Amino acid sequence: MPVLTSSIRAVRAAGPLLSILTALFVFQSAAAASPDLSRRVRVPDFENAVTVVDSGHGWTYSFDYPAAVPGLEFIWYRAYSDMDERRVSFADEAGSVLPEGRLEQWESWIMEGGMSLLSSPDGMATAMCEYWVFTGGAHGMNNSILYRYSLSGGPGSQDWIEIDSRDLLADSAELVRFSAIVCDTLKVRLGPDPDREWILRGAGPYWENYSLLYPVPDSSGALAGFTVRFAEYAVGPFCFGQQEVFVPLALLRP
Repeated sequence: MPVLTSSIRAVRAAGPLLSILTALFVFQSAAAASPDLSRRVRVPDFENAVTVVDSGHGWTYSFDYPAAVPGLEFIWYRAYSDMDERRVSFADEAGSVLPEGRLEQWESWIMEGGMSLLSSPDGMATAMCEYWVFTGGAHGMNNSILYRYSLSGGPGSQDWIEIDSRDLLADSAELVRFSAIVCDTLKVRLGPDPDREWILRGAGPYWENYSLLYPVPDSSGALAGFTVRFAEYAVGPFCFGQQEVFVPLALLRP
């Protein structure tokens, strides 16, 4: 049977010098356990920051969750469900691919990352899971999962609905304007001789290119604009990494 232990450690929060308790969940699989039981892990309550750790022959998994914000716990459980699904898939694939016996360090598989709650305009909530996966080869890959929610109903409502990029931009015509601004920005940023076809292919005016689009607030909590993230290889070679472009609302809707 798998062993699930927990310990408490102090970590320093970003910003003010505050200490928060992190519950560290360590999950170790017994080789003889059935696949279903060996991958099962207790769901944290997220009252404190949590790190979920798992490992097996030739692979390790680690993912950090901050303490949940009251009223937004549903985002944490959604993120946990998504990442746990990836953890199980990663572990199962490693078990079927990695050879038995001693492995070199470069042969070891790694999945690690964390969740963060992003600053959002009033009445919205945005969170992101970011994780890095290495399964051999020249380099690992960064991945992102975005969660966007908006309050529905009148003042004082606590009914959250999930939204997507089509709900953030006014219409397809605005997507075309947004894409043009993004492409122009990338052509300058990725110069001096950027691959314009590559940029257009990854950042052209197609909704699938803008799945990682999220709202950004100003200092008063009003909508200041939108940021879009592109995965590695989406708009250029791997050396450019993930790209993010912020488009101010004043530029998009003059």
